[in-house]
Amino acid sequence: MAYDHMTRVALNRPVDEDEAARRIDVRKPVADEAADAYAVFGMNDVFLEVCDASYSQVGWCLLAFLIGFPAFVFFTVIAIQGAVEVNPAMVRNGEQGAFSIGMWVLAVVGVLCCAFTVVLLLRDCFNYRHKSVRFNRKTRMVYAFRHNGPGGVIAVPWDKAFFYVHRSPSNSMFGGAPTLMRCFVLDDSGKKIVDTFSFGLRTVNGAKESTRYGKQVLYQVQANFEFIRRYMESGPDSLPPVKRYLPRGPSLRASVSVWFYGLRDIGGVSAGLRIFSIVLSAPVLLLSALHYIAQLTCREPIWPEDVEAACSNAQPAVVARV
Repeated sequence: MAYDHMTRVALNRPVDEDEAARRIDVRKPVADEAADAYAVFGMNDVFLEVCDASYSQVGWCLLAFLIGFPAFVFFTVIAIQGAVEVNPAMVRNGEQGAFSIGMWVLAVVGVLCCAFTVVLLLRDCFNYRHKSVRFNRKTRMVYAFRHNGPGGVIAVPWDKAFFYVHRSPSNSMFGGAPTLMRCFVLDDSGKKIVDTFSFGLRTVNGAKESTRYGKQVLYQVQANFEFIRRYMESGPDSLPPVKRYLPRGPSLRASVSVWFYGLRDIGGVSAGLRIFSIVLSAPVLLLSALHYIAQLTCREPIWPEDVEAACSNAQPAVVARV
């Protein structure tokens, strides 16, 4: 089992039928357009570097900690007070012991919940500013950053990687089904999944993919992968200019842009969705600030020397702009 930020993915298993049906052939176009989708850190004639799909999610776990931790601390304190305070009426009826045990159990549950919120916090804060993915068109390798140091990079040949559009189960609380590009790293037999990572644009599809709106949302993810596919197959000259690059360091402006990406398009569909997008602006602005704060606490990712060597001698270099 592996965790891709907050998404759990089963490993050491065969590819199922649904995943196999959604596999993308990198030799064939998957969309008529190629969109950078504000997911690119940098690009040159050797490699293209994009964010992982959880980049736009940074801020959610920090919010959960800020709300959950104080609430569970308060709950735990109340439970401990209930466990240690003596109630004369309960003592006379012989109920004090059972009540105290029950309150101690609740206190333990509260402590465990506090610990869980800290685990959530560490998903966003004191981690890495970003976990990007590099597509090297010279070596035809894909490198996915996990952590600094030995064993911190997943490397897979472009032509052997299993790329598919991953649609997670729909969650009405978060507006629908998270949809993104995922790569499976297969074993030598090409049948068993041994590792995985996500990359590029992450969307939430609130409709079935058979509907017009559902197809439109799915197309955004496909167009973003088409940008990467064309780069690997035909080079940077085959791509439209990147509108804006993601900064490698913390930037409040970039955090706001990441969270508001696509909100303007939603508002342009209909009057109802326009009102909905306006209502969403306040919480999205809060999450943008949390995205920025979380990045301020994080470490800079450092690629291993062998990956840097494979990506060197690039001309011309493209520097990320905020």
